[in-house]
Amino acid sequence: MAVANAAANEIAATRVFDAPRELVWRMWTDPKHVVHWWGPNGFTNTIHEMDVRPGGVWRFIMHGPDGTDYMNKVVYHDVVKPSRLTYSHVSGPVFDVFVDFADRGDQTEVNMRMVFETAELRDKTVEQFGAIEGLNQTMGRLQSMLAQSLIMTRTFDAPRALVFRAWTDPSHVAQWWGPHGFTNPRCEWDARPGGKIHIDMRGPDGTVYPMPGEFHDVVAPERLTFSSSAVDGALEVLTTVTFADEGEQTRMTLEAIVVKATADAKFALDGMREGWTQSLERLAGDLAHTFLISRTFDAPRDLVWAAWTETERLMQWFGPKGSTMTYAKNDLRPGGTFLYAMQFAGSELWGKWVYREIVPPERLVLVSSFSDADGNVTRHPMSPTWPRQTLSTTTLAEDGGKTTVTIDWRPLDASEEELDTFAKGKPSMNQGWGGTFDQLDEYLGRTA
Repeated sequence: MAVANAAANEIAATRVFDAPRELVWRMWTDPKHVVHWWGPNGFTNTIHEMDVRPGGVWRFIMHGPDGTDYMNKVVYHDVVKPSRLTYSHVSGPVFDVFVDFADRGDQTEVNMRMVFETAELRDKTVEQFGAIEGLNQTMGRLQSMLAQSLIMTRTFDAPRALVFRAWTDPSHVAQWWGPHGFTNPRCEWDARPGGKIHIDMRGPDGTVYPMPGEFHDVVAPERLTFSSSAVDGALEVLTTVTFADEGEQTRMTLEAIVVKATADAKFALDGMREGWTQSLERLAGDLAHTFLISRTFDAPRDLVWAAWTETERLMQWFGPKGSTMTYAKNDLRPGGTFLYAMQFAGSELWGKWVYREIVPPERLVLVSSFSDADGNVTRHPMSPTWPRQTLSTTTLAEDGGKTTVTIDWRPLDASEEELDTFAKGKPSMNQGWGGTFDQLDEYLGRTA
């Protein structure tokens, strides 16, 4: 609301928003947010630049409902995150602006003052541009956006690298996106700036709900920002997800800012909180049933790839410490099979990989299982409730002549009992893969 006791050369307003100060600050300083609420009712904006730092410039055009364009240029002076902004509107009418953000717990009080050189210039701006009502409507638009939007925080019992991967790898996203009972037969999720999103969510009754979108910011493993739409464009949301490292846990904060919601989107808007609640419950399940391990090797990626895909090389290092691979037949192609036998702790074990995706020298996706000598899938000989099949994704990333290998391993088409066995087996998986990586490291050292 406007402040009644403002000085004669000022226009001032105070508004309390039902949102934490950090979010209100971002709404005021991030052009992806500002573009959707700045200006009186019916106005839209084109932002050419918005450099929120002392001396930075904000250039934008406000498009009025009658088609009139209003050119604006702002120069920032004080930028004290998240408490204070000062800037000058230099494109005419000229005035200085002071915005203070006061923390009120889950709320934020914003005090804004527009200070003109003279009372006459202030009065002329009010008369010509309707500045007092315009400011009130602008604040109201921000308040409406925040009232419809959603902020959720959840702590997961998983390291940040795994949580970030679950948000950026489409094979993970397809497993947990959407409320309970939903599936995602189409999950295109290109997690890079400008990357496209298209998820077809299929409800329990068979109804398909398409969700297109686009990524804006991807800062691994800290932050994701993406826009999405639903209900044939009736609902548009800008979502920011941040990931805070808390050791073996990760605190994830999700901000879903509604930038458009017509009457046709009411059912989706009403169910947004519960939908996200159930999605995050499913994400927690996906994380519990995913094993992730990485190791950096002092060897070029081409050599590590060869060690992982050439039969003679694999036989010299693959398997738990103390094992010896005695047989291997490798058909390295999508749909091909790697069948092997090894001696371990006085027993002969057979195993099989079925390749799904091969992207030399970057990525190998396969289905792994225990087997007999003919390649038929069998149960784990020492753990009958172990999943009959698991999905393994191996990625190789090179940096400065070194190669980081990451294993993403999870059950495939598993029962609840099998999922539970897999989750409880993570300590032994860490030990087993640690020994296997040690053997690979020794082999690469001999080969380099």
